[in-house]
Amino acid sequence: MTNIKYRPDVDGLRAIAVLLVIIFHFNKEILPGGFIGVDVFFVISGFIITSVIYPQMKSGTFSFLSFYERRVKRILPLFYVVAVLSLAFAYFLFSPNDFSSFSDSLRYSSVFISNVYFEKNTGYFAPSSETMPLLNIWSLSVEEQFYFIWPIVLLLSSRYISGKLAMKLLITSLALMIGYSQYLALSEPSEAYFLIQSRAFEMLIGASLALALHQLKKRNIFYSSLVYICAGFIGMFLVVLSLLTIDKNDVFPGINAAVVCLGAALIIFSGEERKAPVTKILSMPALVYLGKLSYSLYLFHWPVQAFYRYYQEAFGVKGFVICSVLTFLLSYASFKLIENPARHLTVERKYVFIGYFLVPILLFVFVAKNIEKNDGYPSRFSKESMALYYDSVSKIEANNEVRKQLMGYEPFRPMLLGDQSVSKPTAFLWGDSHAEHFQSFVDQLGKKYQFGALYAGQGGCPPIAAGGRVRFGELEEHCYKTNEQALKTILDSDVEFVFLGGRWAVYTQTTLAENEAGRHIFLGDESDRSESLENNRRVFDKGLEQTIDLLVKNGKTPIVFGQVPSFPFKPSNCLVKRANYRWAAKDNCDAEYEPFKQRYSYASNLLLDLQKNYPEMLIIDIPSLACNGEKCVSSLDERPLYSDNNHINAVGAKAFYETYMRSDASEELKQKLS
Repeated sequence: MTNIKYRPDVDGLRAIAVLLVIIFHFNKEILPGGFIGVDVFFVISGFIITSVIYPQMKSGTFSFLSFYERRVKRILPLFYVVAVLSLAFAYFLFSPNDFSSFSDSLRYSSVFISNVYFEKNTGYFAPSSETMPLLNIWSLSVEEQFYFIWPIVLLLSSRYISGKLAMKLLITSLALMIGYSQYLALSEPSEAYFLIQSRAFEMLIGASLALALHQLKKRNIFYSSLVYICAGFIGMFLVVLSLLTIDKNDVFPGINAAVVCLGAALIIFSGEERKAPVTKILSMPALVYLGKLSYSLYLFHWPVQAFYRYYQEAFGVKGFVICSVLTFLLSYASFKLIENPARHLTVERKYVFIGYFLVPILLFVFVAKNIEKNDGYPSRFSKESMALYYDSVSKIEANNEVRKQLMGYEPFRPMLLGDQSVSKPTAFLWGDSHAEHFQSFVDQLGKKYQFGALYAGQGGCPPIAAGGRVRFGELEEHCYKTNEQALKTILDSDVEFVFLGGRWAVYTQTTLAENEAGRHIFLGDESDRSESLENNRRVFDKGLEQTIDLLVKNGKTPIVFGQVPSFPFKPSNCLVKRANYRWAAKDNCDAEYEPFKQRYSYASNLLLDLQKNYPEMLIIDIPSLACNGEKCVSSLDERPLYSDNNHINAVGAKAFYETYMRSDASEELKQKLS
């Protein structure tokens, strides 16, 4: 290994970065921009790695096997300890569905693609992600992916491309990558945040600095102290400015991250002058020591707070103190007993790759797949909590005997709801997944009033007669074609009743609830496909009114389900936790009504206005069944309503049916169905 000059200021910068991240994760209100610490880490990583391997490449001593051996010994032992401890705590504490989800994250983390998993399954800033113990491994995965790619690119370019051309290509690549990151941050924020293609430029900035310093030293070019001093102050200014002005609502990474990374690079550059004020501050012994612990601190702090939040959702000062102390103690112990010894342990290379790399990965994948295969091992818990769990994941069962008879009703699912003896369905349930989860409700109605019904729809697609979802200015074909075919089937049949369901507030607000992953959902039509709140409401208002108008004019009765309230957590998990650990669970698992009321108000008023214009239309007011003016309940008649934080399960749909049918509000529906 080529020796490089030890830079205590870089360890000090690591300390600053990890402290920013920890404070942000423990309390986002104190440092709303603290997440930029990860970007500082990326710059440091690119700088250090390139500073080590580039001189080796130029001298002909670089070895891929040696490089990856050092990476394996440096990174994996501590990760395995954190993963095993997290697995143990998750086994004893997590509800079955959470344990199953944890196993997925464990599997992806062990093969260095956890960033892909979390991009698909959560949002970095989402409250629901705060109890995912391995979420912080996403950045480790990004770094590992960079380590797989960058040495190859660097070796090829150092051998076959001239220095001037390589510099031009590097600058061009950086500009293009920052531009692409900005574009992705605007169009697909979750992808932009988690994936290597929008993050690689951050490590490349650090790598570029290392290459530049190598060339300067090779040519004996040194700047005056004033240059380094100014660079340090400018770099610190950029980082502090970003820290104070950027928060989770800003476009990120993109240009905002580039500013942070430029600041970090300037700070590292200024460290070439040991007497520079910023360098002196970062070289303070306390910061340097924390910097040496930074990897352990980063890996431990997140699972510590995740498990704490899982059972003590109110974090507060107490949580901050407890988690901070635990994090430091675990980090100190792991640095002394695991991280440092493992890095310097003399082991034959083949055993490093087998014992440190291959065998642990295979074991983690095997364990994770077994957890998933066994549905999170619900037998770990009491009969009461198991009953709650099975209710929360309940789904309506298909009657296979009638499947073949219904195959012609496309795009409707070949599953008859309600009365199984009817020759033809006379009711349809149409909409997105928030229509689908009312299948048990319609099924109970059909059995009582002797009609059959089918469900048609597409997740994330509102049941509107014109327009649909747009992406990059183009209508998404799967949405409008499903709706077009559904409406044609309804109008051409003898159907009498059309049940409409949707997550209405998503289409009138463009966003999912704050606690969920996902991009904006924009609507458009032939006249305007611009992605904006105003256009969403125009298309939705017009499209839903056209749907109701067409149904009424063709003699159909539209019956619209109000939207089920969303929760900032999974209420079914809360109920299971209460059954197992009453000492650590919330007093109740209900949610505040006011946030949902405000979010749903536009859609609710629209439905009421449509009902005034079309008296034939009925509204099944689900919020009035679920909420009492202060709280929205997570269970009815002691049965869990939800399968996740916004979809109800089959037991919940049946509970809503029974509650509704007991209410005076159901009289008009009963008369129409009789």
